[in-house]
Amino acid sequence: MKIRNLSSSRPVMPALLLTLVFSNSLLAEETEIIVVSGAAQQQAWLNSAAAIELATLPDSGILIDSARLLDSISGVQADSRANFAQDTRLSIRGFGSRSAFGIRSIYLQQDGIPISTPDGQGQLSAILLDNIERVEVLKGPLAALYGNAAGGVISLYSRTPAQSGAGFAIAGSEQHRQYRLYADWVEGDSSLSTSLKRFNTDGYRPHSAATKQQAQILYRTSVAGLAKLTARIDYARDPQLQDPQGLSVTDWLQDPQQTHSGARLFDTEKNSRQRQLSVSLNDYQQSGLWQLSSWVGQREIAQRLAFSGQAPTSAGGEVALQRQFRGINGHFRLLQADNYQLVAGASFVNSDDERQGYVNDFGQRGELRREQTDSADNQDAFIRFNWQPANRWHVEGGWRYSELTLSIVDRFINAANPDDSGNKRFYNQALALGLSYRLNSDISLFVSAGQGFESPTLAEIAYRSDGTGVNLALDASTNQQWEAGIKTQLGNTFTGSVSIFSTTTDNELLVDNSVGGRTSYRNAAKTERYGAELQLDWRQNAQLRHQLSGHYLSAQFADAQLKGNSLPGVARSQLQWQLSYRPWQDKAALRDTEFSLHSQYRSKVYLDDANSDAAPSALTFSLSARHSQQWQQLTLDYWLALDNIADKAYVGSVIVNQGNGRAFEPAPGRQLSAGINAGFYW
Repeated sequence: MKIRNLSSSRPVMPALLLTLVFSNSLLAEETEIIVVSGAAQQQAWLNSAAAIELATLPDSGILIDSARLLDSISGVQADSRANFAQDTRLSIRGFGSRSAFGIRSIYLQQDGIPISTPDGQGQLSAILLDNIERVEVLKGPLAALYGNAAGGVISLYSRTPAQSGAGFAIAGSEQHRQYRLYADWVEGDSSLSTSLKRFNTDGYRPHSAATKQQAQILYRTSVAGLAKLTARIDYARDPQLQDPQGLSVTDWLQDPQQTHSGARLFDTEKNSRQRQLSVSLNDYQQSGLWQLSSWVGQREIAQRLAFSGQAPTSAGGEVALQRQFRGINGHFRLLQADNYQLVAGASFVNSDDERQGYVNDFGQRGELRREQTDSADNQDAFIRFNWQPANRWHVEGGWRYSELTLSIVDRFINAANPDDSGNKRFYNQALALGLSYRLNSDISLFVSAGQGFESPTLAEIAYRSDGTGVNLALDASTNQQWEAGIKTQLGNTFTGSVSIFSTTTDNELLVDNSVGGRTSYRNAAKTERYGAELQLDWRQNAQLRHQLSGHYLSAQFADAQLKGNSLPGVARSQLQWQLSYRPWQDKAALRDTEFSLHSQYRSKVYLDDANSDAAPSALTFSLSARHSQQWQQLTLDYWLALDNIADKAYVGSVIVNQGNGRAFEPAPGRQLSAGINAGFYW
């Protein structure tokens, strides 16, 4: 099954959207149609024809890195960079592995509100992770129904308070210090949650200090008994994020905790600020009948890189960016009966970036080298369905149509630096179909297939390797996927899944050239990925719990130039195991103690398309202990954690296709941390 690129076709999006709007009169938020949570979660998970995993939220540790939320999910490679100037490096079944910064190829959302930008970029560093109640990860063909760059979907859901209360949390280690204040108010159908958080660190390596500040207000209420209203205000400010840069293989072998001299010479660092308002409405009586969401926000970034960028055609060594973003999305249930439902929806998303580049005069702002406006506009329409043709059979799938317009308006034009303005529009569609069969009440089989797409980002279309101007030759990549597996759930005792999958991608996006801060990209002919995943959760008894996840992934180039080479940044195998022991659980006395041993193995990771070198494999262990105690209205939680017990020197993450050879981002050594959380409830 192959869907052609519709670049030369007549746009049909306006007609589709008008049809949806006037036939339904109300569009609403694009929430989980495939994933169903709550009381029916077990049945929904077994019936679904998709590989869906629920991340286990950590009970201890300093929660500032999203890798802690996702490293236990099979098929997900969550690499902590130990560098707060760069976001966690994430990939799902190889999607997103090419990203040198931020997150690409993965659709991110919180409470149904996109975190990803219209062109497919994303980051989780501005999310207040302590307020996340659960994380769901959708993999495989059905993830493509979320649109552009949906090689996988990571859905975050905010915590809903059960009762009024207030409290504080303090945590620290040799390098880190974290403080958090929170307060909740609950009355009837209404609730209000507020949180303030500050994190600062001296860093694991020289020139890696960081300070982060976050705040959130979340309000939920009913509107005249007809609708549920959710409003959320998010604020994040990072006044200082020093960047210690990566290390070469030689430097890492010599001293993995050193910092490259260029970091100090050019004073590499980043500071940022983000503000966002999100509002959602959904039906009060029937969950999922309709939902409408809208959001607006601003993001400001200033970053100094490890070079001057003084060449006339350079993009500069200091970046200043101001982003305005906004959107609206929703869905409406068109048809529903006892054994089927049909849902239609749409989304309109826009972002505008005012971007400047300056010479980095050894830590001081120099002359202007870049001034432009980057815009991304995305319009989507989709249809999804669920059908139960017989008692044990479930069919689900859908179709999505997408229009994406990328535009760059260059205002820094002179004799040495020609006009780099340009724009390109992409028309793409995605299809997916899945089938599941219940062998009995506890076991199901599933199979699914589909095709997705990924358009280039604004950063990837900005430059050409053979001249000036926008890279109009760059096309969207398309992927064909299938997967099959088995799931089982025995009450609250045992949950497990095994799946196999295959993905073929045409026109995969690759780095073509990187000089003077300008990185150009090209389309590769084809890549092929296949593998297997395992996820187990076994509560052996009231005291012992085992959690095991792992995957094998073969991800290789299939074109003539690089045939047989592995995709950089992708570990072929990964395995996590956690043993939890709760010896003194006393529900009557409201006391609970838990000890956990966690181990993780990751195979070697290649640094570039040529597979010229690789970060070695690593096996690490960590220990944690947690105790909670409640006295009437007061609750106390204490925890202690020891990470990297053996003090092993290993590479936490690689910077793929790094032109200067400094691709290794070292992981920290042995780290001891502790914390306390105190809450008073009424």
